Amino acid sequence: MAQETTGLDKDKAVYLELLGASNLVGINYDARFNDHTRFGWRSGLSFGYGHNSSIFWEGSDVRGYAVPLEVNYLLGSQKNNLELGVGASVGIYNIHGIFVESVDGPTSSLSADQQKHAVGEYNTLEGIKTWLAYNESRNQFGYYFFGNIGYRHVSNKGFLFRAGFSPSFTLGEKNAVKKAFFFPYLGFGWAF
Repeated sequence: MAQETTGLDKDKAVYLELLGASNLVGINYDARFNDHTRFGWRSGLSFGYGHNSSIFWEGSDVRGYAVPLEVNYLLGSQKNNLELGVGASVGIYNIHGIFVESVDGPTSSLSADQQKHAVGEYNTLEGIKTWLAYNESRNQFGYYFFGNIGYRHVSNKGFLFRAGFSPSFTLGEKNAVKKAFFFPYLGFGWAF
C-alpha cells in the first residue's frame, strides 16, 4: 500500500519575517515533520527593539534577541495555504532606561548620592518630596507564547510569501515580554 504524500513539492523554506513572532525582524527555517504530513515546525533567530515612555520622565529602550519556535499546519493546495500554528519565543532582552522614584524631604535633606540623582521637588499634604532619576541597564530573560494565522504562497520557482497575524500572550509572571496582542507579519523567502 503506497503512503500518501503531503502534496507539497517544496516542503522546506528559509524566509525573512518582519514583525509577528520575530518582533521586528527575523530569519527562520521551516519544514514539514516528514514527507507524509502537512504538520511542520519552524525555528529562527529574531531581533526586536522598542521604546517605552511615560509622563514622569521614565523611559526605556529594549533590545531583544530571541528564538521563535513553532509547530504549524498547512491547509490548502500546492501553492496557496492557510497556515495555522502555535509557538513560543524565548530570548535575552537588554533594557536601558531612566527610572524615577519619589522620596520624602527636600533635596538638601538627602544623602550626597541621592542629591546627584535629584531632578525636582514637589509639595504634598505630608510635606516636601523629591524626585530622583536613575539610569539603569540590565539583561533579562524573556518569553511569550504566540499563535499564527496567515496566508502562505509558494510559486513554482520557489519564491515564498507569507502574511498574517500573530496573536501573543504570556502567563503574566516576571519574565513575560509585554507586546501587542495582535501583531501582523510579512515574510519573504525561498521554498525548496
